[in-house]
Amino acid sequence: MAKRTPTTRADRRAGAGAAVALAFAALAFAVYAPALHAPFFSDDLHYVQANAYVQTPSLANARAIWSPVGPVVGIVENYAPVHLSLHALAWQAFGADVVGHHALNVAMHVVASLLLVQWLRRSGVATRAAVALGAVFLVHPANVEAVAWISQVKTTSALALALAALLAHLSCLVLPLPPISTPLPSTTPFPSHLSLHALAL
Repeated sequence: MAKRTPTTRADRRAGAGAAVALAFAALAFAVYAPALHAPFFSDDLHYVQANAYVQTPSLANARAIWSPVGPVVGIVENYAPVHLSLHALAWQAFGADVVGHHALNVAMHVVASLLLVQWLRRSGVATRAAVALGAVFLVHPANVEAVAWISQVKTTSALALALAALLAHLSCLVLPLPPISTPLPSTTPFPSHLSLHALAL
């Protein structure tokens, strides 16, 4: 008879985290299922459906998307390189099929909700309470416009990046502080959280 491998606390924590992630994903797609077939409209037209820079992959178009003074800024009336890059990736994956574009937005909302749970836990909130609050945020009607509207992936992705930046920042806070003469480790996460903050903006 084969011996059972003892389950460690880390294994149980990883299993619980995976279960929460799957539950959040299932709940989000169930709640937003009616919006998955909604057509492109309003800002979706110039951000995605009629945007050649998003639809045609090339180094020149990527540079134009990331240029703060390029023609893309005039087309979409703001500087949103991360947002447009996500749309470009989605267009290559799904083309004009709106279901894929909506699914990307729902997935970003799930990621943001899970990161919110992690941030609450790191801030001292009990695990069950953090998961409950994350679930409330996941299905709260205040998020409908951002999650159900394709061009609002800028909102869901910005929140996910901002929460990731906060989590990276929390990992920098080491108490008690080391002596001034002690050099910081080479793996200090300050560059990572500053980069995430910049991308969120």
